[in-house]
Amino acid sequence: MLKKYYNLFLITLVLLTVSCATKYHPPKYKAKGVRYGKPYVIRGKLYYPYTKISHFQQVGIASWYGKEEHGKLTASGERFNMYDLTAAHKLLPLGSYVHVKNLENGKEVDVRINDRGPFISGRIIDLSYAAAKKIGIVEKGTAKVKITLLSESPDFYQVKGERYNLDKGNFAIQIGSFKVYNNAYKLSKQFRNSRIEKAYIHGNTFYRVQITGFNSLEKAQKGLNDIKYRFPGAFIVSLD
Repeated sequence: MLKKYYNLFLITLVLLTVSCATKYHPPKYKAKGVRYGKPYVIRGKLYYPYTKISHFQQVGIASWYGKEEHGKLTASGERFNMYDLTAAHKLLPLGSYVHVKNLENGKEVDVRINDRGPFISGRIIDLSYAAAKKIGIVEKGTAKVKITLLSESPDFYQVKGERYNLDKGNFAIQIGSFKVYNNAYKLSKQFRNSRIEKAYIHGNTFYRVQITGFNSLEKAQKGLNDIKYRFPGAFIVSLD
């Protein structure tokens, strides 16, 4: 029995030694200003996300995700909204913005990285439903794209050297979505500044009720806070 425990001790010691001796290093990347963050493991593969990178371009396959993940937490800690212009990338800094061009039809969209993925071989970016719709890949499911980093920092949005104020724009608060038009109409009549938007999602027609008239994200957030008690599932959408 003593010999048995001694052998177990030796095996454990060897495993600990091997574990301590194994060191993982981030891959070398030749772009300027690269700084790596804390690594994470998905399906046994180690990824070193960038916390800072001043230049990045990538060509590959884009896919998209929608209602199956709608409302779930993203890697950034916010709730995924399939109607926002966001995307998932394995390495780019969370909060940074990228330009996505569909190389098959020339359509373009700018998105904010707020999640990690896609973890399917050959795919480089996972777009929200809204972003995928803008560049025409919803029906097909995937497309070959080119992505280009727009901002050197996740703290501001910069396109061709010009910084944009993301707080300014045209925003609305979505308070309901119905398959029956009359239900959407009844709700919209309760608000002076409202509209009904028709949407086609996976072959189904939905009538979305939105309160409009917010020219800044701050005002839209205040409006959301005022009606959240009546519509706990309400959220802000950009109309630009």
